[in-house]
Amino acid sequence: MDAITLGFLLPIVIYTFSTTITPGPNVLMVTASGMNFGLRRTMPHITGIFIGFLTLNLLVASGIGALLLAMPQLHWALKIIGSVYLLWLAWNIATAGGMARVDGDARPMHWWHAALFQIVNPKAWAMAITGIAAFSLPGDAYWPSALTVAFMFALMTYPCSCVWAVLGSQLRRWLEDPARLRKFNLILGILTALCVVFILM
Repeated sequence: MDAITLGFLLPIVIYTFSTTITPGPNVLMVTASGMNFGLRRTMPHITGIFIGFLTLNLLVASGIGALLLAMPQLHWALKIIGSVYLLWLAWNIATAGGMARVDGDARPMHWWHAALFQIVNPKAWAMAITGIAAFSLPGDAYWPSALTVAFMFALMTYPCSCVWAVLGSQLRRWLEDPARLRKFNLILGILTALCVVFILM
């Protein structure tokens, strides 16, 4: 399509990268998973984010995002559900015990859990609605441009999430000290809980 040019793609790449790599619920969970399980065992979690976020963007492009904005009650219900789930995750992260052995029996988040989480992840909704609204083009160019945004967002999941998972995995040796591990888990838990404050604001 003629509208899909470098001038069209470059702002999308910058926007999707900057919003995907900055801290949020997905980043915090992937960092914790990388620390506990290493990058390789965190990849299904990252793949689940890819699948869930792509699906969410396609739903927004299909008009669900406009419906959400038009119905404040539905918007608030999503915020409350997402906030309750984030508080549960924050508690689990903050009270986590020792690190799992990378080759052990403990399991990171299933890919489908990570995919479903995107439906109640308010940051993901905000990113998708803003991205589709800002970069989709009118008329016959709508679907090609909206699909470009949706797939660019999803593709950014892999490099951005891998950066945080690797960061988490590199902290394993430093966090072998139980006192440091407890503090690290507590900080991650508090940061995850703080996401709720920004969501409800």
